[in-house]
Amino acid sequence: MYYFTPVSDMFETADSIFIYMELAGVKKEDIGIEIAETAIEVSGVKRRGEGADEYNFQRMERPFGFFKRTFDMPRTASRDSISASFNEGLLEIIIPKKTRNNGFGFTSIEIKDK
Repeated sequence: MYYFTPVSDMFETADSIFIYMELAGVKKEDIGIEIAETAIEVSGVKRRGEGADEYNFQRMERPFGFFKRTFDMPRTASRDSISASFNEGLLEIIIPKKTRNNGFGFTSIEIKDK
């Protein structure tokens, strides 16, 4: 099956990782977000308008059909409290980062005298 790849930006701040994906013409209910242990996947479908099959296109540059995009989740990403919003064709996913106090995996070892 053919999937097109929407253009995206991924960046981080001290507290969070952000993913912005351009999905102009896609309905919110046609977008799915799945989180795996080491990745986050955005997939869905961009539908053509009614009557598009009847047109004799001279040029067709906008992709339609199924899309999928997978992003590796950094080890600092926390799977808790991930949020997503969709406004005017822009999908925003915010992934909070783990801190030392909420499960980053650090354990202090006390050193004892013999």
